[in-house]
Amino acid sequence: MRKLNKTNPSILSLIDFFIDKGYSEKTPLWIDLSKRFKRPTRHLPQVNLSKINRYSQDGDTVVVPGKVLGSGELDHKVTVSAFKFSKSAMDKINKNGRAITFYELYKENPRGSGVRIME
Repeated sequence: MRKLNKTNPSILSLIDFFIDKGYSEKTPLWIDLSKRFKRPTRHLPQVNLSKINRYSQDGDTVVVPGKVLGSGELDHKVTVSAFKFSKSAMDKINKNGRAITFYELYKENPRGSGVRIME
């Protein structure tokens, strides 16, 4: 296995968290997210709200293993979990839905069922 060359402590702690929870509880969502965060930081996705709005339905939980940008609008309630949010994206999401961290998502849904990963 290659050595991780990441220096961002928040990404490193997220990877450790995902590996621990994924393999100890045999949860595919957390294992998949740990692999996605091991990629180079420049390959982490940036997703606009318009894409989240287009590919989600009312009441869905969406995970973005990168940054959510504020271009577009949300016209239904969605729970969005991401590594980073732009200020405009955070404001728009909180009007119709909820923006939460990965740790909050784990507390609410430890099995990771019914979660969509968007890139």
